[in-house]
Amino acid sequence: MKRIKNKTGLYAAVIGSLMIAAILILGTYWSGQKAQQDTVTSVSKLYLDELAGRREQVVSSALKRNIGNMQTAVSLLTKDDLSDIAHLQAYQQRVRQLYTLEKFAFVDTNGLIYTADGTMDDIEKYSFDYNHIREPEISVRDDGSGSKSVIIAVPVDRLPLDGKTLTVCFMEIDMNTMLEGVSLQSDNNNTTFCNIYTHDGNALTDMVLGGLASEDNLLEAVEHADFDDHASAEALRSDFENGKGGIVSFTYNDVKETLSYTPIDGTDWMLTYLIRESVISEKISSVSEGILVRSLVQIFLTALVILFMFLQNKKNAELAIEKETSVVKQEELEQRLRLQNELLEQEKMRTRQDHMITALASDYKSVYYVNLDSDECICYRSEVTPEERPQVGDRLSFVEAFTRYANEVVAESYRESFLQFIAPDNIRRRLEKETIIALRYLTVGKNGQETYEMLRMAGVRHAEDRDDHTVHAVGVGFTDIDGEMRESMAQSRALSDALAAAEQASKAKTSFLSSMSHEIRTPMNAIIGLNAIALNAPELTDKTRDYLEKIGSSANHLLSLINDILDMSRIESGKTVLKNEDFSFSKLLEQINTIFGAQCADKGLDYNCRIIGSVDAHYIGDNMKLQQVLINILGNAVKFTPEGGSVALTVERTAHFDSRSTLRLTISDTGIGMSSEYLPKLFETFSQEDSSATNRYGSSGLGMAITKNIVEIMNGNIEVQSEKGKGTTFIVTVTLMDSAYSESDPEDHDMNLGELSVLVIDDDPVACEHAKLVLGQAGIACETVLSGREAIELVRLRQARQQPFDLLLIDLKMPGMDGIETAREIRSVVGYETAIIIITAYKWDNVLEEAEAAGVDSFISKPLFADNVIEEFRSAYRKKDPAGRNTGHKAELKGRNILLAEDVPINAEIVKMVIAMREIHVDHAENGKTALEKFSASEVGHYDAVLMDVRMPEMDGLEAAAKIRALERADAKTVPIIAMTANAFDEDVQRSLQAGMNAHLSKPIDNDILFGTLESLIK
Repeated sequence: MKRIKNKTGLYAAVIGSLMIAAILILGTYWSGQKAQQDTVTSVSKLYLDELAGRREQVVSSALKRNIGNMQTAVSLLTKDDLSDIAHLQAYQQRVRQLYTLEKFAFVDTNGLIYTADGTMDDIEKYSFDYNHIREPEISVRDDGSGSKSVIIAVPVDRLPLDGKTLTVCFMEIDMNTMLEGVSLQSDNNNTTFCNIYTHDGNALTDMVLGGLASEDNLLEAVEHADFDDHASAEALRSDFENGKGGIVSFTYNDVKETLSYTPIDGTDWMLTYLIRESVISEKISSVSEGILVRSLVQIFLTALVILFMFLQNKKNAELAIEKETSVVKQEELEQRLRLQNELLEQEKMRTRQDHMITALASDYKSVYYVNLDSDECICYRSEVTPEERPQVGDRLSFVEAFTRYANEVVAESYRESFLQFIAPDNIRRRLEKETIIALRYLTVGKNGQETYEMLRMAGVRHAEDRDDHTVHAVGVGFTDIDGEMRESMAQSRALSDALAAAEQASKAKTSFLSSMSHEIRTPMNAIIGLNAIALNAPELTDKTRDYLEKIGSSANHLLSLINDILDMSRIESGKTVLKNEDFSFSKLLEQINTIFGAQCADKGLDYNCRIIGSVDAHYIGDNMKLQQVLINILGNAVKFTPEGGSVALTVERTAHFDSRSTLRLTISDTGIGMSSEYLPKLFETFSQEDSSATNRYGSSGLGMAITKNIVEIMNGNIEVQSEKGKGTTFIVTVTLMDSAYSESDPEDHDMNLGELSVLVIDDDPVACEHAKLVLGQAGIACETVLSGREAIELVRLRQARQQPFDLLLIDLKMPGMDGIETAREIRSVVGYETAIIIITAYKWDNVLEEAEAAGVDSFISKPLFADNVIEEFRSAYRKKDPAGRNTGHKAELKGRNILLAEDVPINAEIVKMVIAMREIHVDHAENGKTALEKFSASEVGHYDAVLMDVRMPEMDGLEAAAKIRALERADAKTVPIIAMTANAFDEDVQRSLQAGMNAHLSKPIDNDILFGTLESLIK
């Protein structure tokens, strides 16, 4: 019975197995037919996008890695690498070898390319804009021979090199090297193809559509293809241009294709994956037939398995478990292989980075990694002995180790700055603003040897790249700069010595010019004075008068040469100061035309002055300097133009903006002209084209040098055009401030603001600068001092020169001497004439009476405004009675007694004759000693004034004046003592005042100034 049951069960199992087999056969056949229709499209679209995405990531990562490496290399660029082209080329060579580059170069603002092999000027072959690039750019370069390369360009922070500025750094990588590791070949069955195209369809390789296309451009090729529904060549072109990925299917040359395309990050490239569906379809058909046969065999085997399943369930279960375990082990093995490959790639990258760091850090004796948060310091490079410093791999406390190094090695004079430099908070704070920080210091070895080193630090990551904007870790490097530092110090010492020598030479020149001025002006005084007196003699013959006039002309010419030399000296020493005052431009032209119109008429020249367009009547600037420029140029034009020629002055306003006018003054003549070879030397001092012309025309060679310097001080420009035998044209361009002067303003007729002389006295430099600014804008020239004592000295100096200030603005609250005390002292010097106004930020009610008693005319509140100053000055001006003010105190000179100290007899005779014209009695002393004796022996009050030469034998004028002031008699302190000297420098005036003199007159003496000074000083 049991046997029958077993047999029945066996039959049932066999029948069941056959039924299952039949079902499986039918299902397999039906599924195979269906799969054959859909497999191609399904397989293509299932994996195509994933494959393209993976390849895109590989290409994008390669590009980003190169950009990152390039930025790292640039950040490690040192000042030594930029010291000259040779150092830069050495640095480029190291980087190029490290990354296997075709080219690693920099570009300056002029488009010049600096490579490791030299400079190149073929910037037009590269597509990036080297003057406006703001972020990394990637492009493809085709040299025309079929060889392509990738260009990666990044902007750099305007690096200086030999006077040029580097703006871009770029690397050039061969296309095959760039795509190393990115397989772009088809598979063995020619069913899939990977390629990279630019946004306009050009392939980076030489194959388009797997080699089927005859065109060189993908987008041009697909225009001949038949696309499936919802796809077109225009849509594909749009996706490429807009950097949009996608999948399309089409038929090209009767071949069914599916193309997946995805943009490569950071570029305008597209990575494509192409599957040839016809080939896949044939393969799948073949595979399907094999699958069907194998399926039938499998079905029979399955049936057999089912038969045995009932008998060997346990064994089958064990086999299933064993099979499942095998699959798991296989997956684990694959996972380990992938992980191993990743680790190998990372190790390779670390090795490259280590090599690069080693190459770039070769200049450092020691290199450390410092974690500022944990105070951990690791040594990565060391070229010193263990006794000197830590070795590679040593870990230590950053603050402790570097502090110990400072105390043991760093010289004491540098130790404090070193400790401040290594403070973690200081490092973080400075690296927030700077990429690299450095400190140079002196070390002292155990044997006492001193060497200079430099400590440099850079953030491992820049502060702006972190979320908290704080540097947490830095790289630290020690460099030996002893040779460089000592060479720099030697150069500095040499420069310092040269500067000291130059200053000494300048002082010597100033002393020489002062001495020369005195020695030449002394006989010039006699020549000009006697000549003037002789010309007034009524019995002169015409011939004698002609001789005297020529003597006077020659003397004045010699005096002008002396003045030219002194002007050039002031310009070279930087002592020339421009005035910023309102002046009448129309009157300036009128004076120029009067002078040179008459000269041209006398010489038989045609003179013409014309104005083009609109030119204002008044401007703000330096009237005297501009006049000097025109006189120098026009004087030469008249001098070097023969009879019958012409001289012309043309004035034109070429620009007007922001209350400023640019004037172009063109002076042309038809004179002898200059050669083109001489023109570059025209503005050099003592420059003359030929000596014969100098002898004939009397040129000093200084006029044009002075003219050019004055124009440049005025921030102007001077150009010259000349042709030998045809004439010369000078073009002077200057910019002047517009004036608000109005001819219809009645008060301006009484008071010309441009002629005012103002002194501002305030201990606050900012307030002084503000006063100069606001007054300058109103056309008022002013000077400033920072204390009352300085003001008193300057006022004394101006009074001595007979050039008093019109207005004094004095701050009320000043240290040492306040405003009221300063006003009281100044009033004792200047008398009634000068207006004094107190400027203050406080109320002045409680000091009003005291201020008025000290001679203050008015008060003005701070801050200062030009309108307020002008109004208060006008008020003070009216209070002082302008009519009486203009006349002032004038003493009657007739019958006065004057003591004259002059060692040169002829000069003494001239002064005596001049003074005698006003019926003044003169007592002559041959030197200072005699003058002192005569004054001491005279009755008190006998002499009304003393005229004192400064340079005299036995006792000079300064000593004589000081000793007169020291005499114990009533008139010794009050008698006016007036210096008459050829010493024309401000220092000479100061010495005269310090010796007790009241005024300083420069030789040759102007008679009107002499009489005016006597009238004002004699009581």
